[in-house]
Amino acid sequence: MKRGIFSLRRLRWKLTLSYTLVTVVALLAVEFFVVVAVIAFVKSPILPYLAAQDMRDVIAPQMKSGLAQTPPDVEGLRQELQPFLSDAILTTGEGAEQGGGSLDLTLAPDNGYVFVVDEGGRLLVTSRKLEGSPEGERFDTERFPGLDPILKAALGGEGDLLRLSGYSQFGRQMIVAAPVKSDDGRVLGAVVATSQLPNLNGPLFAVAGVGAFTFTMLAAFLGTIFGFLTAWGLTRRLQRLARAAQAWSRGDFSVTTKDRSKDELGQLSRELNNMAAQLETLIQTRQEFATLEARNRFARDLHDSVKQQVFATSLQVAAARALIGRDTEAAGAHLEQAEELARQAQRELNVLIHEMRPAALEGKGLATALQDYVRDWSQRAEIPAEVHVRGERETPLDVEQALFRVAQEALANVAKHSSAKNVEVDVIYDARTLTLRVTDDGRGFDPASPGEGFGLQSMHERLVRLGGRVNVDSTPGKGTRIECVCPLRSSSPKKGEMP
Repeated sequence: MKRGIFSLRRLRWKLTLSYTLVTVVALLAVEFFVVVAVIAFVKSPILPYLAAQDMRDVIAPQMKSGLAQTPPDVEGLRQELQPFLSDAILTTGEGAEQGGGSLDLTLAPDNGYVFVVDEGGRLLVTSRKLEGSPEGERFDTERFPGLDPILKAALGGEGDLLRLSGYSQFGRQMIVAAPVKSDDGRVLGAVVATSQLPNLNGPLFAVAGVGAFTFTMLAAFLGTIFGFLTAWGLTRRLQRLARAAQAWSRGDFSVTTKDRSKDELGQLSRELNNMAAQLETLIQTRQEFATLEARNRFARDLHDSVKQQVFATSLQVAAARALIGRDTEAAGAHLEQAEELARQAQRELNVLIHEMRPAALEGKGLATALQDYVRDWSQRAEIPAEVHVRGERETPLDVEQALFRVAQEALANVAKHSSAKNVEVDVIYDARTLTLRVTDDGRGFDPASPGEGFGLQSMHERLVRLGGRVNVDSTPGKGTRIECVCPLRSSSPKKGEMP
């Protein structure tokens, strides 16, 4: 019982840990997908697209008046650009207050550039000095890998923001541009901004690590509580099933499993209750049938043997009584015959009574039990008998019980019907089978004749249940040999176990 409860408790903790593990894995998976989504957003064209949109809607219109003059008003452009260069290279806070900005992007002054070029590609204004590209000269786009196609698109009046934004070839620098157009749609120049993106790998991994630890602790706590409560109810129901099964194994079918739930365990409990009720009925029926069969057999044996002998004895006694007055010698002969019939009846009664006792095989084995039984049977039946055993080894208990009962039946038939002078019992063990032979030198019989079975049908039924067979070799006047062969199964119960 303690072992069963301990096993259920182990199941409880297994279920608890499984709930905890599922919860932890689910939360870690969510965090992983969030981190991947952030990295994907940073690496996607969405951020440059929004910056290009802000450049087009906020900064580019401010540059139109300076670029429209001939020559361009460089100082005016610088002044127009100065509000965006005071605290940051690109900030749309002021533009947002004026209703034009859609992105608040703040970059340190030394972290990028903002510059204006005219329609011919000449650098007019820059946020800070560019090595190799002085103001007033043609702008060298090779200074920023990936800028050339974006600048050409802007100077070409491109309106597609995806072509006006992008990353450098190393993916660490964002480049956006916007064309500056006159009122009649002519391209006057372009505004370009480059910014060095921060390295987000370290912060993201740090946040992910802290989040993973926090989520793991939280998930472990919540999963353990939820899993324990769920598994506790499940294992309690399994404990009720285990207790009922243990009671049924002891033959107590009054115990039932009370589970009214509609799930699989509830259905299993109801099915087991029905099975226990049917099994109890079946056992009672088989017990009643076995008792009735034993009584009928005992009554038949008494009628066929002892009753006839007692009747014959009474006839002999009656004959002796009639002759005792006038022929003492004849009366004595009848009394001697009556005495012999009484002894035969006594022997057969002893055999029948001993057959009603159960076979005590536990702790002996078939060979030893047969030797003891045959020795007692020989004394009761007054027929010499020998037992020969070859290759004795441990065999399944159900096989030994069946062959012991068959030996009892065969020897009972010898005592009642054969008038034998000698009997031999052979028990032969080999790797796959166990063979029992009972041989007598009695009067024999014809096995094919109706009514001459002498219990052979009972022997056959016992052996068939175990996959064995019974061979009968008998001829009238030449004795009888009964051979029983039973296979040895590795899955059969061992000695001491319930068959």
